[in-house]
Amino acid sequence: MSDSEVLWVIAPNDYRGGRMWPAAMAIADHARGEANLVLKNTITVHRWEDRGADMESAYDEILFFVKNKREYRFEKDRIRVAHVYEGHEWGGERRKGNSAYHDQKVSRYNENGKDPGNVWLKEDRTQTDNQEIDETGPIPLEEAVRRCVIVGSDEGEAVYVINGGDSLVDTVTGEDRVVEKLAHTNLTGEVTN
Repeated sequence: MSDSEVLWVIAPNDYRGGRMWPAAMAIADHARGEANLVLKNTITVHRWEDRGADMESAYDEILFFVKNKREYRFEKDRIRVAHVYEGHEWGGERRKGNSAYHDQKVSRYNENGKDPGNVWLKEDRTQTDNQEIDETGPIPLEEAVRRCVIVGSDEGEAVYVINGGDSLVDTVTGEDRVVEKLAHTNLTGEVTN
């Protein structure tokens, strides 16, 4: 993995022995210890409907790993979502603020839309006449994967997939990326794709 490449890992939550098992954090600990990767962020994707309204498996965590936290690629402008109050964020004031990255001043209002944050949801503003969010709902896992692909790679680049089903592979190729499938050995020693 080069310094500019990124690794996304989808970690479904897991219910074991009558309690939640923190699968995402176990994966993060393993990646830090074994591969010296940096966990840069986690994104939550709710899967309530996909999993039959089962609270025990209601979400996935998407872990965002980098090798070098100063050199990685994450082009957020590609996945910005509509502003809540178009043109009036921050009450029209405070258009400049401090960045969490590298101590620089940044614009708080981005013409391309707002930062989608760490919980990716579908926002509906069509039910009332104002600009407020009337209702939120989960985005499909395929949409979350699409966002990960477009922020971390360019058209024509290879995206490596382990255990990706056909719908996820179609999502990656639909963004004009080349899918490279990798095999791995599961806990029983069997090689799978």
